Amino acid sequence: MFSFNTTTNLHHVTLLPRGTEFQHALSHLHNHDLLIRLDPELAHYETLPADPANPNAKRYKVTDHMHTLPKGLWDTTVAFEADITDTDDGILWAIKAPLGLVQRTTWRLLKTETLAQEDVGGVAESERGEWSLVEDVEIKANRMLVGTVKGKCEENWRGVHARFVGHLKGEAVKS
Repeated sequence: MFSFNTTTNLHHVTLLPRGTEFQHALSHLHNHDLLIRLDPELAHYETLPADPANPNAKRYKVTDHMHTLPKGLWDTTVAFEADITDTDDGILWAIKAPLGLVQRTTWRLLKTETLAQEDVGGVAESERGEWSLVEDVEIKANRMLVGTVKGKCEENWRGVHARFVGHLKGEAVKS
């Protein structure tokens, strides 16, 4: 049977700076305000009441500017619910957006030495930090929408990760 819905997966790895400590990076991942504000399309957000079915998650209503979506699909902004759950090695971020879009993203801190060679991108061992930020994204939506959302994720992830690393470096310099 033909389905108009599909799923796509993305995998992104960013090497963290030498000297980054696990707890320091984890505290940044558990800072939901920081994570939400890393989004280059963020208009604003607000905290929502906890969901009794998922008491470990913090809930947010996030509004993004979405000027690149196909005309008429959404307004120039889109509001969606985001549940962020802290984990032992990062976060799980679940988004439920209009038109049936469901996106699950994990950001985890992994030892760089455990990653595959293609994940570290040929970076010389002498330049690698001990930790890496690993982002895995699963997007489920209508076939027409998945391509647009995937494109936005691919367009933005490097900048988002770079801003996260910048926060790590900025605090490391101060302390």
